[in-house]
Amino acid sequence: MKILIYGAGVIGGQLCHALCACGNDVSVVARGAWAETLRAEGLRIRHYIQRKDTVDRPRVLEAPGSERYDLVFAVMQYRQMERIVPDLAAVDSPIVVLTGNNLSAPDMEARIHAGSPSPKTVLFGFGSTAGTRENGRLTTVHVGDGRLTLGKADAEVPAAAKTVLKQAFSGSRLSVAYCDNMDAWLKYHAAYILPVVYLCYKTGCDLKKSTRADRRLMLDAVKDAYHLLMALGCPVRPVGDEKSLEPGLAHAVTKLIICLTAKTRLGALCTTEHCRHAPTEMEDLDEAFQRLRAQKPDLPMPAFDRLYRQMPSWEQIRNTYKKEK
Repeated sequence: MKILIYGAGVIGGQLCHALCACGNDVSVVARGAWAETLRAEGLRIRHYIQRKDTVDRPRVLEAPGSERYDLVFAVMQYRQMERIVPDLAAVDSPIVVLTGNNLSAPDMEARIHAGSPSPKTVLFGFGSTAGTRENGRLTTVHVGDGRLTLGKADAEVPAAAKTVLKQAFSGSRLSVAYCDNMDAWLKYHAAYILPVVYLCYKTGCDLKKSTRADRRLMLDAVKDAYHLLMALGCPVRPVGDEKSLEPGLAHAVTKLIICLTAKTRLGALCTTEHCRHAPTEMEDLDEAFQRLRAQKPDLPMPAFDRLYRQMPSWEQIRNTYKKEK
């Protein structure tokens, strides 16, 4: 299959690797020094858990041009995704998948449909891969070839699109899961990760400094954020995910994962590295979530507010950490 990927960072790069391994004709849109590295050395990935290195050689493009693609993935940071919506509307492909943090899914879908010269299926996704990019290569953290959750903003994925995706990933160990309301899934994901982000910045992007009380407050802040979305009528996705915040086995497992994330190098690759290198995306995500909160201004969120006040201002954060690449 002929597939185009906008963006070859950590998640886009792992996605590219999985699609190349299946024998697809893969092109990536990349620019600047990173594009030159990809052309000269290929897409080099150190798979942290698997302790292996791979090199793939997708075509590297400055722009998609007029070619037709069977499938297009856009794997960009939140603000960058907003900027390329017109490109995604114009690209010649029947299926476009916007992958990454996104609190504007219905709006982006409407804009793509409005600007497209031909009908498109617009999907949204989120990849479970984490990691970092340094010295001309990616270091990725994933199980198997990773996990990709996909869905329309508020409906089931059409059978025809599932057939195309199944063919694209045929032979890959990448796990694809479908969601009937990806807009809700992305909102609850943001509700979960924003308190983690606040704690990262509170500790100077070193979660090893966090205390048990810090992590307890963080989980209480997540619970506050979930309650907000429920009050707004947003259905919980994944279904039943709120149980991980209530007493019981799921909650115990969640606390264990949080502790491991805070105390290990693996956790740093999954969380703090992204906060360190993408403060603008984190700020954009926070601003979008605060707009949701403004719809229920009287709803108390004591733990969320307390944790938010403990981190530096966004201006201080921008001045301290590297800007998004």
